[in-house]
Amino acid sequence: MVNSISSNNLAGRGAYSLMQQLSTDSGDLFSTLAGTNGGGSSQALFGALAGNGGTPKSIDSILQQQKVDLAKNNIYNNAAQRLAAIQGGNYTPTDEWEKIAGYAMAKGKPVVISLDSSGQVQAQLQSESSLSKFNPQLQEQILQLDSDTELMAQKIQANATNDGWVKKLAGASNDLYQVYNNVIVAQTSTTNNWEQQGVLYMQTKRPFKIQLDTKGDLMVQDQATDPELAKLPYNLQKTLRAAIASIPTTLSNGTATKDWEFQAQNFAAAGVPYYLDIDASTGVISAKENSAANITPAFLKSAPYPDVGDSSPALKDAAEYIKAGKAFFFDIDSTGTIGAKEATVHNIVQYNAVKTDATSTYGAGSILSLFA
Repeated sequence: MVNSISSNNLAGRGAYSLMQQLSTDSGDLFSTLAGTNGGGSSQALFGALAGNGGTPKSIDSILQQQKVDLAKNNIYNNAAQRLAAIQGGNYTPTDEWEKIAGYAMAKGKPVVISLDSSGQVQAQLQSESSLSKFNPQLQEQILQLDSDTELMAQKIQANATNDGWVKKLAGASNDLYQVYNNVIVAQTSTTNNWEQQGVLYMQTKRPFKIQLDTKGDLMVQDQATDPELAKLPYNLQKTLRAAIASIPTTLSNGTATKDWEFQAQNFAAAGVPYYLDIDASTGVISAKENSAANITPAFLKSAPYPDVGDSSPALKDAAEYIKAGKAFFFDIDSTGTIGAKEATVHNIVQYNAVKTDATSTYGAGSILSLFA
């Protein structure tokens, strides 16, 4: 559950109504300061608040602006909480801006959060938003990073898909082992009935291979009908086919005499799914477990795009946000260069900050400290 502050209620008031709700304390404070310290002191205070120059600002207007800024920050805080909840799968987007942000997070696209002219939260793909806060050179860099990010997101998805397939194969043998040995209850149904079929083969002591189908779903392949056998030289194919055909009977009768038969017998007795293999050089048969190391195809053992994000620090950070499904955007970092930033409340506020003569020198905390 997200502790949210209604952005509609806060934004609906608008800056004007918030100012109207201010108490007269700020006015009293101004009168006290002016009466106690005299005109010279009050002018010095104005100068400090205005950044040592420019048009003096009344304490009342500064406090009013602080209250407006606080309201905005509360809205941004609520928005950041919702983004985190969407990323964690704990909240389903309902508002339009949430759907746009959710889409960007799912696709790995930079997205900026701001308030529209009526004070409502809005989300825009950064490439479609106004970049007027940046100079032309930085705008060009951001658009190029956005383009690079789009391609990078596709590579990250390919890596994630590859990793998902590897994990499926890695856990399949243990799943069958636990079901066969009554450690866990068999599932009612599985894709391709791979679990049910695998347990049946184990009960009849038949060798089989755990594989992935063309969609990346698990399946089991009875070795007696395995199309891969046809790829072997005829003499090896003939030898292996004979072994596959004889082993169930040998194990059932307990008449193992050869090394590979004893290997298969040990696997079958322990409830471990196995298959038979033949060495292409020596013609020696062996029984092997359907372990991840044995059944994972070579092309899946390494990520298809291992260098994702390596071309720049900004893309490297963006890659991590994309992998985690987090909202992010590009902005100037502390060194004055463009970097990727997560859409936290702090970063959202900073991205939308409008600097004035006063606030460029004194932040809200500095202004408040003058009255401490």
